[in-house]
Amino acid sequence: MSRFYTIMVIPEKEKGVKSFRIPRVLFNSFIFLILVVVSVVGILSYDYIKILRQVYENRHLSIENRQLKEQIQLFNMKLNTLTDDIERVQQFERKLRVITGFEENDLTVPTQKNSTTAPIERNPDSVNIPLDNELIEKLKQDSESIEKLDKYQDIKDLYERKIATTFGLITGYSYTKKWNNLIKQSLKLAGNFAHFDYKFGLLRQIASNLEVKVNELDQFLLDRESFLRSTPTLIPARGWITSYYGPRASHYSNRVKMHEGLDVGAPIGTSILAPADGIVKIAGKNPGFGWYVEIDHGYGVETLYAHNSRNMVKKGQRVKRGQLIAKVGNSGLSTGPHLHYEVRINGTPVDPLYYILD
Repeated sequence: MSRFYTIMVIPEKEKGVKSFRIPRVLFNSFIFLILVVVSVVGILSYDYIKILRQVYENRHLSIENRQLKEQIQLFNMKLNTLTDDIERVQQFERKLRVITGFEENDLTVPTQKNSTTAPIERNPDSVNIPLDNELIEKLKQDSESIEKLDKYQDIKDLYERKIATTFGLITGYSYTKKWNNLIKQSLKLAGNFAHFDYKFGLLRQIASNLEVKVNELDQFLLDRESFLRSTPTLIPARGWITSYYGPRASHYSNRVKMHEGLDVGAPIGTSILAPADGIVKIAGKNPGFGWYVEIDHGYGVETLYAHNSRNMVKKGQRVKRGQLIAKVGNSGLSTGPHLHYEVRINGTPVDPLYYILD
């Protein structure tokens, strides 16, 4: 076998043929070198394109991670606000139950003696609904307490698997391979997701419970519409409370006496409105109360308005909630312009604040 290759070059216009002899080993080495260079360039180009794509994906995922973290923080803030709102609604719902005398399995509300339909005499703040209270307390737990719960860990593990699997599909990493820093950073979001998911689940449960209670109360209120119209839920005059229901030192004898109503300080002439439907029982004057009005609301409920400057209704007159019945004054035994307001159940004075909703 020849040890040389002969390469012949035939010019197009010139005469003669040029030939070159190249050693076989050199020619084979040259061809091999070209193949190696082409292969290396191809591999490097492929890796470079792959790296560029990876960099783009990493940058994109990093931005998404930051946006997701900000969104989770925003959602958690809204959850906390929503928790406070639901707690206020729950307190309002409790108070409505107390005022209307509505009873359920876990809430026993006593009624006044000698009356099966009269409003209850009980402080709404003392009513306890264990289930919702327990859920509200869970919502207010700090992060460390939540992270110790098995349910939180289960939710976190689920999100970690989802994130790891997603990265495996996108970036070429499998769940069992070593994760890069971006994946580890993304996995930290699992804890944030778990916090949000856990609190959102509690909030949904509370909202569901509250919806059931409100629906029950709504049906109950529809059945007792007349009773509600006769329940004194409005404060009769706008002003500031200067004296509450309960024992206090008398302004005239300095002896402790029971103050059987609520004093609302207001300028003379301020409107006094009926807090509920009823019939005027008394519209007159006596030495202690001065000009005063008593209204019978039915169901054993009566209200009194004293120290008026002027009565605007007459005995036997039927009044509606919000109707003008008198004007604030300083008549009778009074130390200044104010309304003395009493609520009586079957003749016994009770704290008017138990019934006021506004």
